[in-house]
Amino acid sequence: MRFRLSTLTIIALILAGCSLNREPAGSSITIEVAVFEGGYGIDWHKSVARQYESLHPGIHINLWGDPRVDEKLKPRILRNDPPEIANSTLPVWKLIVAGKLYPLDEELATQAYGQTCTWRESLTPGVLADYTYQGHAYAMPTNLSAWVCWYDRRQFRQHGWEAPRSWIEFTALCDKMKAAGIAPLAFQGKYPDYGWPTLLSIYQRLVPMEKWYEIEDLKPGAFLDPEFIHAATMMQQMGVKYFQNGSAAMTHTESQMEWVNGRAAMVFCGLWLKNEMKNAIPPGFEMACFAVPPIEGGHGDPNAIYGGGGENCFVFKNSKHPKEALDFLKYMVSLQSARTYCQRLDTLAPVKNAVKGVSISPALQSAVDVMDRSSRIYSDKLQNLYLEFGKTIMPVTLSALMTGKITPEQFAHKLEDSVQAVREDSDVYKPAPMGVPNLQ
Repeated sequence: MRFRLSTLTIIALILAGCSLNREPAGSSITIEVAVFEGGYGIDWHKSVARQYESLHPGIHINLWGDPRVDEKLKPRILRNDPPEIANSTLPVWKLIVAGKLYPLDEELATQAYGQTCTWRESLTPGVLADYTYQGHAYAMPTNLSAWVCWYDRRQFRQHGWEAPRSWIEFTALCDKMKAAGIAPLAFQGKYPDYGWPTLLSIYQRLVPMEKWYEIEDLKPGAFLDPEFIHAATMMQQMGVKYFQNGSAAMTHTESQMEWVNGRAAMVFCGLWLKNEMKNAIPPGFEMACFAVPPIEGGHGDPNAIYGGGGENCFVFKNSKHPKEALDFLKYMVSLQSARTYCQRLDTLAPVKNAVKGVSISPALQSAVDVMDRSSRIYSDKLQNLYLEFGKTIMPVTLSALMTGKITPEQFAHKLEDSVQAVREDSDVYKPAPMGVPNLQ
């Protein structure tokens, strides 16, 4: 999901209007759905589309996917000819502020498919927070993720290792792995932003949530907090000492192949990992995970989990059939669809009770256990809201930190300088500080 748009170009052109050719009255309706085709593929999406069509004669779902869906959508957005629904990493906040996305609130207040509650009530609390603007929700996640550390239970048994319950136990385990000739951690180094959730999770373990959210709210000096520098120091030590040799040049799949083949014992990743690597996992591999361990002396919530809604879908206001598209989106994020999503893709959905009473894999059950023990889910908005920070500044600077090219103090100052430029840029939308979100 790595695509950068010219801020000036998209703002200038996205606001330009042009007329659309509408389908004749009485004709069948075609709803176009463009999906990022990544680790989860699009087979599940297509199956849901066919089920919806069977329930709604006269409506056709033209669903397609592409790993480079952003590049295909950009020119269509610029000429005001978007699909009805898109799941992509386009600059969603620019679209929201420009008034180009259709608010979901009216549909959220209607009855959920197959349930007596409303659609909003059927969702996991907090999953709509990332793209709520002036009280209205503009994006719907199809996925619920958590940032965890994955390992092979079989390999752990063979070596007598146990999942760590504290940071001291984690580093001691890494030392044992090195002594056994196995790299402790695979890392997707060609895309260093994979390290960002781990760093933010370490920082969260060190400070109360109120302090953690000062970064999210762009509070001046937030990145210069001594505990953030402490977290950066721990991240650098982990990168220099425990990442597999050569990982800085590995793609996500290359590094994860090292993990499934046992040359690296652990890897930090989201819940999409199993589905992404399903064709490479060898027989007998027992995939399991644990949360980022609590840190001795830390003042953060030891049970909070970095994660939240992902694979967000949004509806274009100036598409041909936004209202009809929103009903399909409601069906796609319904309890029935969510259960098949969890079973087929070995991951979680943002719908309450999606895994209750259904058969899931031991790997997913391991993730469910982590989520069940969690006190709250929290997420980062900086990457998606401030594009240059998320796509360029943070990954480059984080890579330099993890490879020891800059000090933790230099890393913190570089991030602080970059967000200061954001603070001073009147053309960048900055939401009001929200502190710790209420997820109820």
